Amino acid sequence: MMATRTVVVYVDGACSGNPGVGAWAYRLEWPDGTVDEAAGAELLTTNNREELKAVREALRAVRAKVGDDPSWRIVVRTDSMGVINWLTRRWKRNKNLDLFPTIDPLIDERVRFEHVRGHSGDPGNEQVDAMAVAAYRALQTGKVEEGPVAPRQLGLLPPGE
Repeated sequence: MMATRTVVVYVDGACSGNPGVGAWAYRLEWPDGTVDEAAGAELLTTNNREELKAVREALRAVRAKVGDDPSWRIVVRTDSMGVINWLTRRWKRNKNLDLFPTIDPLIDERVRFEHVRGHSGDPGNEQVDAMAVAAYRALQTGKVEEGPVAPRQLGLLPPGE
């Protein structure tokens, strides 16, 4: 029997106005203690769109490292029940329909979604929230351009650093 390894993924999306300037962010916590983070910003978007894009970008990053290796488990933690319900198909999808074909192929039996309460002190959730807010603020003020944003550009350090 193969040993399983788990990567914990935190995702968040944020918007200033809805629609408005927004951003997504993810944090990957690997079993060896390493962390990968990324964010991206867009001028005209919605909170739900950015939440979904955070999941897509995080799962792409995980896949880039582990491929289809069945020994991996991927736990996606989000404060959005909408994301969980749309991606597990508990809710009807009626908006952001262009995103689902780019996300659905990344979800397989290895992926599990967990809801975490936003702004409740969970360090991973607080970090991705701070990253998403910093990313859209940086776009608003012209410090970054639309698209992917390196976390270091945002002046944020991961918790504990």
